[in-house]
Amino acid sequence: MADDDFGVGKRASELAKEIIQKGLSEDLMWFTQVRCDDIIKHQDALPKLRKSGLRWILLGVENSIQSTLETFRKNITPEDAKKAVKLLKKNDIFAQAMFIIGERKDTAESIAESRKFIDELDSDFVIFAILTPFPGTELFEEAKKNGWIEDSNWANYDMVHSIMPTETLSRKEVQEELYKCYRSFYGSWKRRLQGSFSRNELKRRVYWHMLSRGILKQLRGLF
Repeated sequence: MADDDFGVGKRASELAKEIIQKGLSEDLMWFTQVRCDDIIKHQDALPKLRKSGLRWILLGVENSIQSTLETFRKNITPEDAKKAVKLLKKNDIFAQAMFIIGERKDTAESIAESRKFIDELDSDFVIFAILTPFPGTELFEEAKKNGWIEDSNWANYDMVHSIMPTETLSRKEVQEELYKCYRSFYGSWKRRLQGSFSRNELKRRVYWHMLSRGILKQLRGLF
């Protein structure tokens, strides 16, 4: 089943209750995407959700700079992300953070600060992505109007390939920054060992998969 706007509020709590009452929680694992502030708002429900089989949550952290979060209209703060990750770990729920680089004002220095923030956040897993002007969005219209789009190959609109530069970084430099983000987080031998031998089964499986597939090497080959 899929639901683009599920969260961890009343609906999730009701679902968890039914799963537990019907004795299905031992045979079920479920995943959802949640806003950081929703985790904080509904933190009292997390133990029940975990008991029902909620094992993995994707958090929309997006960025570590408040002005960038406001540009994204996220209505959250970097502190919300830190609190949310701590709450998920406390309840043995795998915490995956989604992070975006390449906003128009991004610089090498601001992205370096973001890497430092991600290290401090210490989520179980992070997906870094490049801001992409998808057709039909306000960003696409703004980028098209201002001539920012330098790649019109739709196959590259996957949030991994750089489509447009920032004010100070070329497309190639943005691409390189993406690799630096992954290398900074997953290149740490301490983090690799902790992940590979974590007591959290999901974390172990994810890290062993990344090691076996050589994910960092594949990302390096993008430029």
